[in-house]
Amino acid sequence: MKKLLLVTLSMLGCLALPVSAAILIPNGNFESGSTGWVRVDGSGEGPAVTSATGGNTGGYGSVTPNGGWGILVSPTVAGGAGGGVPIVDLGLTAGAAVTFTYDSKNITGAGPVGGFKWEAWGGNVARGNTGDRFPTLIGNGTTWETYTYEWTLPAGTDKLIFVPLWAGGANASTVGFDNIGVVGIPEPSGFALSLIALGLVAGRRRR
Repeated sequence: MKKLLLVTLSMLGCLALPVSAAILIPNGNFESGSTGWVRVDGSGEGPAVTSATGGNTGGYGSVTPNGGWGILVSPTVAGGAGGGVPIVDLGLTAGAAVTFTYDSKNITGAGPVGGFKWEAWGGNVARGNTGDRFPTLIGNGTTWETYTYEWTLPAGTDKLIFVPLWAGGANASTVGFDNIGVVGIPEPSGFALSLIALGLVAGRRRR
């Protein structure tokens, strides 16, 4: 039984189960330009600012503060019809912990990199949000780096609104965003589970 268990575990180790990967929100990599994004800044709402090339992969979105602040919003500003990304589309459940991820860099200016605010909505009612968050800088901020943030989704959440942001002030700068989403947790493959089951059955028979 012990020998069989060791063989089974060795086989599982050779399967190389997939590593956790980012599950992007719709157009979270900006490869479709500003589709699904709006921009809100000190002068009001308007089209998102995007670039077709130059992101960590493909295009990217950018924010330049106007009146001290500036943000991008996906998919809409409000939590009404069409507002928010359904959490089921991202493999998430209300009340569970989630790791948000995004890439950012300082394009021009004296400031560091972009921050964010993730909003939770349920039944078109605000359930909570992360508040404005700015990450600890990786390096000097002039290269694309991946930033993550863990948060527990409030009870009743069924949609999320993603708000990349930058507050300018004395350190106003243009910052870029790319690959916005959540970190998925891969499930063991069906083949791996089958091997486990077979190993347990064989062990019971031998015993």
